[in-house]
Amino acid sequence: MEKHVDFLVIGGGLAGATAVETLRAEGAQGSILLLSEDTQLPYQRPPLSKAFITSVRPPVAHLVLPESKYQELDIDVLLETRVAALDPAKHLIKTQSGKKIHYKKLLIATGARPIRLQVPGSELAGIHYLRSVADAQAIRTSIETAKRAVVIGGSFIGVEVAASLRQRNIEVTLIEPASLLHKLKTPAISAFFQTTLAQHGVQVLVGDAPASFGGDARVREVITQGGKTILCDMVVVGVGVTPDTEFLQGSDIDVDNGIVVDQYLQASQPDIFAAGDVANFFDPVFNCQHRIEHWDNAIKQGRLAARNMLGQHLPYDEVSYFFSHVFDLSFNLLGLIEEPYEKIDRGALEAGSFASFYLHNNVLRALFTLGRPSDETKVTEVLIKNRVNIKASKRRLSDPDFRLNRIPNQTVFILQGGGAFGAFEFGAVKALEEAHIRPDIVAGVSIGAFNSAIIAGNPAHPAAALEAFWKEMAMASPANPDEESRRFMATGQIALFGMPHFFQPRWFMPVLGLDQMPNHWTSLYDTSPAIKLLEKYVDFSGLKASPIRLMVSAVDVQTSELVVFDSYIDDLTSAHILASGSLPPSFPWTTIGGKHYWDGGIVSNSPLDKVVERCGSAGKRVFIIDLFPGKRTTMPDNLTDVMARRDEIVYSERIRSDLKTRDLVRDFRKLVEEIVAELPAGVATRLVHQPNYIQMMGEDAPMTITRIIRENSEDEPSSKDYDFSDKTIERLTASGYAMTKRALGR
Repeated sequence: MEKHVDFLVIGGGLAGATAVETLRAEGAQGSILLLSEDTQLPYQRPPLSKAFITSVRPPVAHLVLPESKYQELDIDVLLETRVAALDPAKHLIKTQSGKKIHYKKLLIATGARPIRLQVPGSELAGIHYLRSVADAQAIRTSIETAKRAVVIGGSFIGVEVAASLRQRNIEVTLIEPASLLHKLKTPAISAFFQTTLAQHGVQVLVGDAPASFGGDARVREVITQGGKTILCDMVVVGVGVTPDTEFLQGSDIDVDNGIVVDQYLQASQPDIFAAGDVANFFDPVFNCQHRIEHWDNAIKQGRLAARNMLGQHLPYDEVSYFFSHVFDLSFNLLGLIEEPYEKIDRGALEAGSFASFYLHNNVLRALFTLGRPSDETKVTEVLIKNRVNIKASKRRLSDPDFRLNRIPNQTVFILQGGGAFGAFEFGAVKALEEAHIRPDIVAGVSIGAFNSAIIAGNPAHPAAALEAFWKEMAMASPANPDEESRRFMATGQIALFGMPHFFQPRWFMPVLGLDQMPNHWTSLYDTSPAIKLLEKYVDFSGLKASPIRLMVSAVDVQTSELVVFDSYIDDLTSAHILASGSLPPSFPWTTIGGKHYWDGGIVSNSPLDKVVERCGSAGKRVFIIDLFPGKRTTMPDNLTDVMARRDEIVYSERIRSDLKTRDLVRDFRKLVEEIVAELPAGVATRLVHQPNYIQMMGEDAPMTITRIIRENSEDEPSSKDYDFSDKTIERLTASGYAMTKRALGR
């Protein structure tokens, strides 16, 4: 009765099925087991409140994955199995049948259960709740003999069911104690849907609630708290759900309106994750803890949770979608509507083309959209996710013809690693600041991470802070009229004696034990002085509140994984910046949270791809400060030049453009558009407003890239990236300033 698995997923919904498929797609080795209390393989639940009810023919549940796919991916599935208890310390779950299953990694995706009314008569036959195919089949059975129905609850599910029942020619009364679609917190939209339901023959009773149900063995009437008696042959209740977490009692897992997880969907106990309706997750987009009940969220969280079970440590920073279809109306709600808000409308509800933009402090927070183009919805999602201040464009939001991809999105600075060449970046930033170009995102590697942290930590005056930093970094040059000789002497002095504010050589440090003997060294220098220097110029406690998002990268010494530290997500310290600049063998690795990191430039010296991965490319204005020229017209003529050119090739920025992939995507979109054009009008309208269609087919605003390249003149001797002498720093700063002015002029 005991079983051992590598990956255990509890829950047979969209989140669970997506997770097991993703595990294999991402290269998971070992056994995978999916547990479900349902009687059949995971299926699509959204149609249950719509097509499953409206269809005259007996419908069939659409499986998320066919049975053959589980066999192909070597995924075991155990149906009709409910978990009774979980012991995180032993990595063990017990089923109600007594089976024990040990796991290495666990994902809980048990979803939520309908809240059941506790009023007299609530146990009568004919009172339905909707969660599973069995529930939907029971509703269909009642429809066969019913003439009148009552729907209780005016949320998304209640409104959908009321519309579906009416399409089966049943008299429908909908009872809602507050207002229809109250999540929208917008009376005008609630009133519109109340009118729409009434126009289709649904009687809407707002401001009332059931007090009891009447009937002998079967429900025959609903008596409301307001004293009304409504005759009926069936009732469907949709008053909300509660997370399915009963089996977690006594497990020491934090539970509060669901399983409490962080932005990585990690629960309070090790090796346990949660996704979908059951997960109360930290949302870095809105900086709050909350739970989302929608299939789009379940798919995305299931996919990300699987990746993090494999150690990828990715944050869940998606903008939530709520999609609904009522009669011939398809609409979406994106983001989170929180009061107080400023609301700007475009179009008209009655015309079937309408959008409401919800803003706070000139930043888009949510969107309600009905019948608007998918491109508009897609761009709004990006603006919400990236917290773009749209004050300058706000007055044009009400114009239906104003394309949102014209709104300036975000400015990004990409700062490479390159030791002393970081002074070139300071000069470039100074020129950009003079041109009134300031970043919303700054991403750096190595010395670029140092510069980036100072920029994010001093958003009001980044150039002045960088100037002070680089003055303190610069070393006095030995007097020598020959420039090449001066550089040779300066670099020799730095290599031998180090830099008092940055690094110090180990050969001048006292040996306090055998473990500090040279044969045990893992680096040539000690970088502890750099921590004090960083903390002088950056208030790390305030980085999360900075208007500039900071991203720095480092490589995990043990896994070779490139890791991004993000002020949007993480509580960054000076250690995170130092980790990004821990270049071996000169500098030691930096340990954070038990993990050891080297300089991110070992893997990638330019984090543009990571910025795109985290923040998207839509509408980005990117400035890449390239410290290592990719092209040269002359060949090296000595070993010093050879080494310098090698570094230029290894560390240069290469913007990758896979033309074949771009052509394939373009052809795919054309094919989908042609298929949609052949569909019946009603089906096509519903399809093009679904979240997955919008996210795949919606056009983004283009990303623009300006490259600022450090270039030496052909007769200039090659610089060493550890030449921190004052004269070289001054020359690099001036060069960065001049090159940037030239680039902006172009």
